[in-house]
Amino acid sequence: MAGTIQQRGLTVLRAFVRRSGDRTLERTLGSRRGLARIFAGAAERFDPAAADGFSGELQFDLRRSTGTTSHWVITVARDRATARPGTTEGPALTAQLSAADAIRILAGELDAGAAILDGRLDLLGDFGVAMSLGRMFGAGAG
Repeated sequence: MAGTIQQRGLTVLRAFVRRSGDRTLERTLGSRRGLARIFAGAAERFDPAAADGFSGELQFDLRRSTGTTSHWVITVARDRATARPGTTEGPALTAQLSAADAIRILAGELDAGAAILDGRLDLLGDFGVAMSLGRMFGAGAG
């Protein structure tokens, strides 16, 4: 039952993201509360079997249209993942992108590979981990 509810929520999220522009996404889901829910959802979708033994921290540096940057961390520890605002010392991977594009990627509405090729996403760190993100966090992670 919980999986069905989670899937319905993801379907609604994807529909909203699909029809929204950057400013709308940043104003609504890009708030601290909205990002907390988006990142918590990604952490809930974590599949330990797809992590190939990875444990560590992933940092997301999200640029805003105001010129500020919001930082989020997903910590992967063996059988679970958690998300929190902030930065971390020595993350395995840092993703730098706009808040709107982060929301699109985490909702499964933007392919991370396409975002890299378009210059919308920069990755720093372990590219092996980067290649596993989609599998680790479900279809919408990455």
